[in-house]
Amino acid sequence: MDDVFTALENGHREIRRMLRELESSPNSTNGANQAALARRRQMVDRLIMEHSRHEAAEQECFWPAVRELMANGDQLAEQCIRQEQSAQRMMNELRGLDPQEAKFEEMLRNAAQDVKSHMEFKEQQVLPSLRKVMDPQRAQRIGEQMMQSKQAASAGRAQPHAAPRPGQLKGTAQAKGGKSQKQPQQRGQGQKQGQNRHQQEQEQEQEQSRQKPRDTMGRGR
Repeated sequence: MDDVFTALENGHREIRRMLRELESSPNSTNGANQAALARRRQMVDRLIMEHSRHEAAEQECFWPAVRELMANGDQLAEQCIRQEQSAQRMMNELRGLDPQEAKFEEMLRNAAQDVKSHMEFKEQQVLPSLRKVMDPQRAQRIGEQMMQSKQAASAGRAQPHAAPRPGQLKGTAQAKGGKSQKQPQQRGQGQKQGQNRHQQEQEQEQEQSRQKPRDTMGRGR
């Protein structure tokens, strides 16, 4: 398992590879067709996802150690987190843009520049000094934690497809509740039917009692 320094370098290497691929691929300004633009949309989405996973793992595992071990750790962490947030805001805006829009390429260039500057700052200003104060055991442990955090983020991405949709849960709840709601209705219907029968019997008895005097009077005459 990679230690924290190797994990960060590998993450940076993957993000840089994605950026180079985007820089060299056709876009709306140099005659890309619809298929190429659709592929570009997919490439940007993968970049956004990888960047989000990487930065989330850093914020959870890496920056707390920087704050604790380095004399200027708080300052470095705050500066880097602001850089991350700026890049992530532009990444989020890219989600809602069509690759055919001119703003898409402009936003992508700005986001790529922010991401590159952020990675260079970490590599030049943070990692060399952190190596001097972090023991190998802790570096190994944080590297493992970062990998676990990224794996959990990947699992979370697939979770909505695996878990029941809200509509399915609602439908299941209604199906389960249907029997319990139905039973009181059936009991109510039975009670009503019983009352109707009782009322009919009473009416029949009253009708018979009214007929008896008339028959007696008729027979007497």
